[in-house]
Amino acid sequence: MAEFTVHFDGPITVEHKLSIRVLGNTYEHMQRSIDRAYLINKYGHVRKHQRLSALDYENTEFLGEYPVEGGIILTAFKDGAERIIDRVHAAILPIFENAVSDTFQQHESISAQLGQRKEYVHGMGHNTRSFESVQADPPPNWASGYSNRSVIKEIDQLVGQITPERVESSTVDITLIGSRPHLPLVFDEWIARNFHVIASQRDLGPPMSVRASIRSLDRGNRTTRPNAKILNIDSGKEVSLHLSNLSDVDELHPYHNGGEVVLYVSPIIEALGFDMIGGDLHYLAIA
Repeated sequence: MAEFTVHFDGPITVEHKLSIRVLGNTYEHMQRSIDRAYLINKYGHVRKHQRLSALDYENTEFLGEYPVEGGIILTAFKDGAERIIDRVHAAILPIFENAVSDTFQQHESISAQLGQRKEYVHGMGHNTRSFESVQADPPPNWASGYSNRSVIKEIDQLVGQITPERVESSTVDITLIGSRPHLPLVFDEWIARNFHVIASQRDLGPPMSVRASIRSLDRGNRTTRPNAKILNIDSGKEVSLHLSNLSDVDELHPYHNGGEVVLYVSPIIEALGFDMIGGDLHYLAIA
């Protein structure tokens, strides 16, 4: 019997009760994390925007127990879903361990990394590795990291409910029982915030050249950065191309003609993972 328990305590509870919003969000994000873990087990990975088929719902349908007092304790269970719960635990445990570590630290910003990547392609030029060659032999952790991220981001939103100032000093414990009982993951406000920093961290991967056709260019506005949509010819998918400023738009504009252009880009790494088929790229230069 597979089971998960989520235990809230502190100011987020009122007389051993939870608001409907917190209650609904908790069940929703746990169910979504279960769905993503199921897809990882079934296919070995999760692609961007991948969804359950109609036949998959029966395998991921957990039954909820009545909430129990003592803070407020939410429990759900399902026969035969032990591997799914084990996968949820395996995905979030490394992020949790990093979040509670005394050596936790944030990475340098994307803007700082961007300068280093541009210097690299300026020096390496056409010796920069191609997207096609990376696709044939990708880093071994990219696919698993990207798949795990789909679980991590759901747990991040669940535990993030204890971080607002009005519920400071609240806690949330997540206990997972799969093929064996796993040790509870205990989040306070500080750990939940660290977990969010790691879960939402974006890094620029190694520069590469990619064959592309520019589908759209957007100059952005006061609240959004310039961006583009390109057909990644090497993967056969339309993907987002992140731009830094209007100068990038001006550089790309002459090539917005439906033809093929070779670009230097960096993959945007999220939670140590990247989807080689549909992952976002960051523009560096025109090759």
